[in-house]
Amino acid sequence: MSKKPRDQVAVNHLPGILLASMAECERWIAAGLIPVSERKTFRKGGRIVETRMFDPETIAALAAEVPSWRVKEEGEGRRDHAAQEPVQARRGSGFESASVKPLDDVAHRRRQSILAPVRKNTGIYIVEDVRKLGDRAQSGGGRHHSQSKPDREFVGYRAAFSWPISILPEDAPAEIVVEFTFAEPLEVAAAVLSPGRIDRAETANAAEALQARLVELRDATFDACEREVAAWRDELGTYLAAHEDEAERQAILDGIRSSLGKLDRISVSDKQGPEGAGRKLHQKLDNFRSRSAARRLRHLREVQIREASGYERYATIFPIARSLERKFVFLAGPTNSGKTHEALRLAGEAETAEILSPLRLLALEHYERMSEDGLAAGMVTGEERILPEGTTHIARTIETLDLRHVVDVCVIDEVQMLGDPNRGWAWTQALVGAPARLVVLTGAPEAIPLVEHLLAMTGEPLEVKILKRKGRLRVEDAPVDLRRLSKGDAVIAFSRANVHDLRTRLVQAGRTVATVYGALGPEVRRAEAARFRDGEAEILVATDAIGMGLNIGPLRRVVFSTLSKFDGVQQRQLSAMEIKQIAGRAGRFGHHDEGLVTALPDAGAYGSIATVVSKALTGEGTKLTGKAYVRPNQETVLSASEVLRSNRLGQVLQHLNDTLVAGHPDLQMADIEETIELARLLDTVDLPILDRLSYSMAPVDGRERLAVELLLDWARQHASAGWVAPPNFGAHADLVKLEARVKIATSWLWLAQRYPDVFEDVEAVVDQRANLNARIEEKLVATSVSRRRKSDEKRGRDQGDRKQRQKKARNERTEPRVRGSQGYRA
Repeated sequence: MSKKPRDQVAVNHLPGILLASMAECERWIAAGLIPVSERKTFRKGGRIVETRMFDPETIAALAAEVPSWRVKEEGEGRRDHAAQEPVQARRGSGFESASVKPLDDVAHRRRQSILAPVRKNTGIYIVEDVRKLGDRAQSGGGRHHSQSKPDREFVGYRAAFSWPISILPEDAPAEIVVEFTFAEPLEVAAAVLSPGRIDRAETANAAEALQARLVELRDATFDACEREVAAWRDELGTYLAAHEDEAERQAILDGIRSSLGKLDRISVSDKQGPEGAGRKLHQKLDNFRSRSAARRLRHLREVQIREASGYERYATIFPIARSLERKFVFLAGPTNSGKTHEALRLAGEAETAEILSPLRLLALEHYERMSEDGLAAGMVTGEERILPEGTTHIARTIETLDLRHVVDVCVIDEVQMLGDPNRGWAWTQALVGAPARLVVLTGAPEAIPLVEHLLAMTGEPLEVKILKRKGRLRVEDAPVDLRRLSKGDAVIAFSRANVHDLRTRLVQAGRTVATVYGALGPEVRRAEAARFRDGEAEILVATDAIGMGLNIGPLRRVVFSTLSKFDGVQQRQLSAMEIKQIAGRAGRFGHHDEGLVTALPDAGAYGSIATVVSKALTGEGTKLTGKAYVRPNQETVLSASEVLRSNRLGQVLQHLNDTLVAGHPDLQMADIEETIELARLLDTVDLPILDRLSYSMAPVDGRERLAVELLLDWARQHASAGWVAPPNFGAHADLVKLEARVKIATSWLWLAQRYPDVFEDVEAVVDQRANLNARIEEKLVATSVSRRRKSDEKRGRDQGDRKQRQKKARNERTEPRVRGSQGYRA
C-alpha cells in the first residue's frame, strides 16, 4: 500500500473506481474484501470526524474481482437493495454497473479537459451526462436548508454521431443519428477521481482511452445498423413481392420514402450495446413500412367507399332529379317581403306540389292553408303522415323529402339554413335531389352565393328574384323599460331560463303574456301564438324561434333583451342575418305602417346596440359561401361497413365523418358527433346496422340522460321482443318535466313512422302527447291570467279599503261636533 497520505482516496471514491454502488462497497469493506489503508481524522463544524482511506492502486487491481463478488453474493441469497440505496447509488443511467456520483467541481473540470481533445480529434459531439437530484439537505430546517441548491449527479457520457446508410435501393443514403450513453472508462475514472493533481500526460492518456472507447462504440454501432438495414431490405423485398399491383408496391415505397425524412435519432446505452441501436433502427423501419401500407390500405378503402357512395360526384346519387330538366327560382328577400306568399301561390297553381319547411309547425300551417284553398292537401312530418287518397299537394318537414316522388313544383323554404352545421345537409339534399320540374327557393339574399355554387355542380339554371320588404322598419331612439311595453310588443330572449324570467317579471307587473320557445311542442307554440294574435295576451316573450315564419299575427315592435346567444358551443354575438330575421317580424304589412325595433335597458349601452341593429337591417349580412353540408345515407353506411369489414356503427360513422368528403371542393361533413355517440351506445344492442342507424338519428337530445336511456331501452325491446311498449307517464308534473315528456313521446312517434309493426300503440301516444301539451298550455295560461286576475282583485280591494278608510276618517271628524250640539240642546 502507498505510504503517502496525499495519494490515498476516501470511501466516497470507491464507487467510481469499482463501478459499483455505495451499498455494495460498504458490504465488501465489511467482508474484508476491500482493505482499509488507514483512518484519517479531521475537524468539521467543531467536531472530530473520522474517515476511511484506501490505496487507489489496490482498489484498481480489485476492480476485476467485482463480478465474482456479485456472483458469490447471489449464490448466498443476498440481494442488492437498490431502491433503498442513498443518492450515490445506481440510478437509471442506462448502464447497470456504473455508479452515480455527485457532481464535483474538480472532477467536472478534469472531464472537460479530457473531452476537449476527444471532440477535436473525432468531430463527435460528446458531453457529460449529468442529471439533477433532489435537495441536498435531507432533514432539518433553517436558513441552510432553504438556501440549499439541488444536487447534480454524473452518470456517464452522452455522445451523438451520424452515419449515411442507404435504406432503399437506388435512393440516396439517409443520415442515421445515434445518441449513445455509456459509462466512464476505468482509466478515465482513475484520472478524474485522483485525490492528487494530475499532469498533462495523465490527462492525455485519459483522453486517448475515452477516444478509443468512443470510436469503438461508433464503429460497432454502425456496423450493427448496416447489418440490420440489409436484413430489413431483404424482408421488404419479400413483402413487396406479395403485392401483384406495381402501383400499390410503388405507393408503399413512396410512403416509406416520405417517412424517412422524419427519422429521428436512435437513443441507446451501453446496456443495450451497439446491437441495440441496430435493433431499434430495424424496428423504426418496420414501423414505417407498416404505416405506409396502412395508409395505402386506408386510401384504397376511402376510394372504394367514395366510389360506392357516389359522394365524389354528389349530384349523381339522385338519378331521378338528374333525369328531369329542372328549373330554379330563388325568391330572395327579407322577412315580410311576401316571398312565402308568392311561393305558395306558385305551388297552388301547379297540379302537384310539395312544400318543404324547417319546422313541423310551419308544415302544419302550410297544410291548413292549402286545405282552406280547396287543394287536395296532405302532410308528412317525422312523427305523422296525413295522406288522403288523391293527395296532390303535400306539406313536409324537409328531412322527410321523398326523392322518388316527382312533382311539378317543390318549394324549399328558409334556404339560408344551408349554412347550419347540424341540419344544413337536408337543404343540400333537397336542392340537389328534389325531383321537381320547378324548384322554388325562399330565403335571405345572403344564401345566393352558396345556392349558385351548388347549382354550378348540377349545371341547372337559376333565376333570382329580389323582393323588398313591405313596410318600413325603424330602430327607436331609446330603449324601452319592461314595465312600459305596449300591447303587441314581442320581447326576445335566447334561453328558456331568460324567457321565463322575463315572463315572470311581466306577469308580476300585471301584464298578460304569451310564450314561445324551442322546448315547447309545436301545438303549444301554436296555441301561444294564437293567444297573442287574438289579443288574449298583450305581450309575447319568445326566443329566435319566431324568426322561422311562425304566424304570430300583427306584431308591432320587437324588443331585444340581449344581442348575444349560446349556440351550443359558446356564447357569441348575433349575426347580422339573425338580427335581420328576428327584427323583420315587426310591423306586419296591412296592420302597421312601420315596424319598430328597440331593446331593454339591461341589454347594455343602447347607443352601441342601436348602431349594431341599424347596420344589420340596412347593410348586407355575411354571405353564405364555401362548402355545403352533407350526411352519409344508408347506402353509404352499408358500403363502408362492407369495405371496413366492421358491423360497429360508431366505428363506421366515425370513419365516414373523417374521410367521406375530405378534400371535396364543394362539400363538407355535417356535425354528426352526437349521432356517433348514440351509435356507439347502440352498438351494444343486437340489431342490424341500418336499424341502429335509424335509432341513432332519432330526435333525441344526447344531453338528456333519461331520453338516451329510454332510446336504448326501446332498441333492446325491439331486438329481444320485436315490440316496443309506449312511454307511460302522467301529465302532473312541473313545466320542465312536461316538456321533456313531450320530447320523449315525439321520439317514440318518430320511430313508429319507421317501424309501424314494432311501435303499435300510436294513437295512445298521440293522445298522451296531446294531453301533455294541453297541460303545458294550461299551466302557461294559468300562471299568466290568474296572476293578472289576482292583481286586478288586489287593486279592487285596495280601492275599497281606501274608500272605507276615507269614510271612517270623515265620521271621526264629524262625531265630536254632533256630541257637543246634543249636549247644548239638552
